[in-house]
Amino acid sequence: MEFFVLHRDRPGSLPLRRWRNVLGRTMWDFPGGREGGGHLVLGFGSGEAVDLVPRRTDELIAYGPLLSDDGTAWLGTAALVRSDAPASVLTRERYDAVEVHEWEFGGRR
Repeated sequence: MEFFVLHRDRPGSLPLRRWRNVLGRTMWDFPGGREGGGHLVLGFGSGEAVDLVPRRTDELIAYGPLLSDDGTAWLGTAALVRSDAPASVLTRERYDAVEVHEWEFGGRR
């Protein structure tokens, strides 16, 4: 397991969630390079997990499920993506909410 760390002490920050990167590489290994911006896409849901198999992996910097504190329940999906349509990496209608935030290597903007 890896932790998806977001700064909780900053205004407008997001909660900390347990997360697993399913791409088999780190964000630093993204073939598109570190130059240029991207987006953090968060899909929040409950119940049966969706989007467990990533689509369009050439646009994905990191990708995987958001999990409960004990790692047993699916709570959504997180993706770092470089795309003109970042939210489209998720099946939007299968989530309670989808958020898209500007992001760059090293953290959110």
